[in-house]
Amino acid sequence: MNIVVLSQLFPPETAAGANRVGALVNALESRHTVRVVTLEPGYPDPALYRRADWQAADRASAVRIERQPAFRPHDSSLARRALRELTMSIALAWRARGGRPDVVVVSTPSMFLAPLGWLLAKVQRARFVWDVRDLTWRYALESVPSGGLQRGALLTLERFMLWLLRRSDLVIAATAGLASVLQAQGVPTERMLTLPNGVTRAFLAKFPSQPVLSSRVESARPQVAYVGLMGYNHGIGIFLEVARLVPGIDLHLVGDGPERPVIEARLRDGALSNVHLHGYITDAAELVRRYEASDVLVNHTKDAPILNDIVYPAKLSEYFATGRPVVYAGSGFAADVFRLRDLAEVTAPGDPAAIAAGIERVLGDPVRAHDRACRARAMVEAEFCRESQLESLLTELERRFGGRRG
Repeated sequence: MNIVVLSQLFPPETAAGANRVGALVNALESRHTVRVVTLEPGYPDPALYRRADWQAADRASAVRIERQPAFRPHDSSLARRALRELTMSIALAWRARGGRPDVVVVSTPSMFLAPLGWLLAKVQRARFVWDVRDLTWRYALESVPSGGLQRGALLTLERFMLWLLRRSDLVIAATAGLASVLQAQGVPTERMLTLPNGVTRAFLAKFPSQPVLSSRVESARPQVAYVGLMGYNHGIGIFLEVARLVPGIDLHLVGDGPERPVIEARLRDGALSNVHLHGYITDAAELVRRYEASDVLVNHTKDAPILNDIVYPAKLSEYFATGRPVVYAGSGFAADVFRLRDLAEVTAPGDPAAIAAGIERVLGDPVRAHDRACRARAMVEAEFCRESQLESLLTELERRFGGRRG
């Protein structure tokens, strides 16, 4: 098949979305002709990527990669963010025109990219595949007050997006919770697949398949780390209060995102000497070292109806793959899975005292923490190995579409 992929995020960026699309493209390219239309690397900051390096990598790729200028989507104004996303989506869709593809694949969360990709597929008489990572419009809807023009506009946008989802040739959901929500909204089950975010065999191989029981020296200060996006839905700032409640740990916050400036401002008074703020890690070896230095890995997801229904944080599969004990503060779908399978210490979100107590329980019972880490690592190997997941997806795409045009 001749396939065109549209995505805001793509390697050499290393966030979950870029990793997902990069792996998908590599799998598709192994058996089909693939063209990628994306942005210049810019997440979380274009300065992290040397133009000469990524241009050389693009030229060496077996895939044709076309890029539009990078942009930073974060803005406190919903209207300005929407306008910027719409402008970006129009530019990508316009760049992707031509070539007579058999399949157009769009990976969101950029909410306007899917409608423009669908329109492109219609014009080209191609099949349309929507890889849905989250429901951006629902996040926006739940963040505005009841009533008013803005809420009315978002409700209209949601109805349109659901209409489009029901008319896609294939919808790929990034979590089982997301798939359930979409099915409840009328997206046909027979035109939906679930493809969770996974980890590669290469990443799994960097850590022991059988996690080692912690041998931390009693006098050493426990190292607790959050590694990932500091975004609106994550509420990572809560860990500053956790560090205040557990002064005997060293807390490492690693990453970037719209919440980072707020965290930086709160740390300037110097009152929290046990909090260490690190930049976004792009080097794979440095990332491994950060995980290896950690005694506990932590994550937090804000308590919101749609987040509770659909979120299964991509970083949790990576956390579990490292064999480190995990404390997860969250409610709903993911929290229920982790409790049921006893993979992590689960606490209530938005409650610093509960999270602090959870960390202390993990540190105080290394044997139980090790048992959980072993189960979590085995689960990732069996269910979240990215290569196995993508092989199944390729088989299903070929069964459904082959080389036929719509």
